[in-house]
Amino acid sequence: MKLTREKDLKNILPGQTYKIKKVSEAEFILYVKKELPELFAEAVSQKSTEKFADILELINNTCEILNMDWYECSKIKSSKKWETGKYGLIVTEEAD
Repeated sequence: MKLTREKDLKNILPGQTYKIKKVSEAEFILYVKKELPELFAEAVSQKSTEKFADILELINNTCEILNMDWYECSKIKSSKKWETGKYGLIVTEEAD
């Protein structure tokens, strides 16, 4: 099974059949966890702004489930970017 947008259900044509399951909030988060890497890979390989928008939508919905304010997260992201810089093409590894 795969997460589906609510309005996509309206596009089902006569004669098409789908198995639909309403999931709990915890199950939704597990589906998001599973689908994000796949969606990210598609977004990068296709250079798709639509796929990146889908990623943001999934993160936004997860924030809502966790009672976190999406705009507060966005504000913190901007603040951290100015205070500590953005993530660049740099990785670190802790020395042994």
